[in-house]
Amino acid sequence: MQFGTQSRHPMKIAVAACSMLAMTIAATVPADASSLAAAQSQLDQLQQQSAALNSQISTEQTHVQSLQSAVTRYASSLANVKQALTQNQSDIHTVSNQLTQLDGELTANEKKLSTTKTEMIQQLRFTYENGQVSYLSVLLQAHSFDDFLSRLHDLVVVSNSTHDLIVQVENLQTQVTAEQQQRQTTYNHLVQKQNELALLQLADQKIAQQEQQLLLEQKTNLSNDTRHRTLVESQIHLTQAQIQQIQLQTQEAQTLMQNANYVQQAQANLANVNSSSLLQFAESFMGVPYVWGGTSPSGFDCSGFTQYVFDHFGVPIDRTSEAQFAQGVPVSQSNLQPGDLVFFSTYAPGASHVGIYIGNNLMVDAEDNGVSIDNVFNSYWGPRYLGARQFLH
Repeated sequence: MQFGTQSRHPMKIAVAACSMLAMTIAATVPADASSLAAAQSQLDQLQQQSAALNSQISTEQTHVQSLQSAVTRYASSLANVKQALTQNQSDIHTVSNQLTQLDGELTANEKKLSTTKTEMIQQLRFTYENGQVSYLSVLLQAHSFDDFLSRLHDLVVVSNSTHDLIVQVENLQTQVTAEQQQRQTTYNHLVQKQNELALLQLADQKIAQQEQQLLLEQKTNLSNDTRHRTLVESQIHLTQAQIQQIQLQTQEAQTLMQNANYVQQAQANLANVNSSSLLQFAESFMGVPYVWGGTSPSGFDCSGFTQYVFDHFGVPIDRTSEAQFAQGVPVSQSNLQPGDLVFFSTYAPGASHVGIYIGNNLMVDAEDNGVSIDNVFNSYWGPRYLGARQFLH
């Protein structure tokens, strides 16, 4: 890793995990068996996560296919409804024209009937009231009995013709009225059908939009989970490589700790610094905020804090927690002294966090809450404890 840090929060772990894992592989610093166990545990968790994602992706793919089929069905239904609306509108237009034509025929028949009745009434009035020639006079003017019968027949024919014309017009009027009522019923039915089809179209459109939105959301979830699976699979490959690397690092660390020449040389290079002064200086930064990559009192990360404190007393140590773990003299847990650096494996195997031991199982370190004092062996830090290094006499 580039800078030694720690994080207790899943969000920070998720953001930094991939780059941290890759950088950890590149490190050549020693690590102990606890790192190997942590890496193996992480591998198991990642494999379980990958299996869960595969199952979830399979379910989402099935759901996407189902939603796609539903969207297709509703699209087909909408097309059919639209076609029915168009045809029904055409039928309404046709019947409406027929009604208009029948209205015209009714008007003409009513006018004709009215005219015929008026003419008949006028004829009767003329004949019986104001006329100069009556039916009786017409008959009496006959020259013979045959002429009388002929005149009588003509009068009957005229009367019957007028009556027949009236009946004919009335029958036609009745027929047109019946046809108009039938057409009006058809028209009303078509209008009702048009309204029903319009409501059906709106309902189908609403459902189709809902299904389309669900499909879009499901596709987004599927895409996100697929990317997540790719990241997890990459982490699995990285972690598998880490396990091999950590096994080698652990062997090298064990060999180094047993090398008397290395221990003798490291002990000879221990700095003559008063640990109480160093701890007092370190604790003066209590409350300084945590800043990723921070190396100054305006903000520290964990290894930036330890480097700044030790550098103040002329003790040069490397920048990152992994590199600091590869320096100094190895110290067992039972021999911890104030001023020793204590290391932890947090979000990734290896020395991913460092603090300064102050005694009584306590340390001062820069973490999420800023520079503070923590118990080295509490429920969080204890299981993640990696080892310690001595830099001071």
